[in-house]
Amino acid sequence: MRSIRVLVLRLARENPSWGYRRLHGELMVLGVKVAASTVREIVNEAGCDFER
Repeated sequence: MRSIRVLVLRLARENPSWGYRRLHGELMVLGVKVAASTVREIVNEAGCDFER
């Protein structure tokens, strides 16, 4: 789970205009199986405010 968290936060930092749904979609393309709600939780806990 830690590696997924690191990957989500890296993608969020590198693509600040993306919302959590876009991040989730990109993770799916990469073959990472994670729920959109988990991605939202990770970015919110890190202090990123995604409304999309």
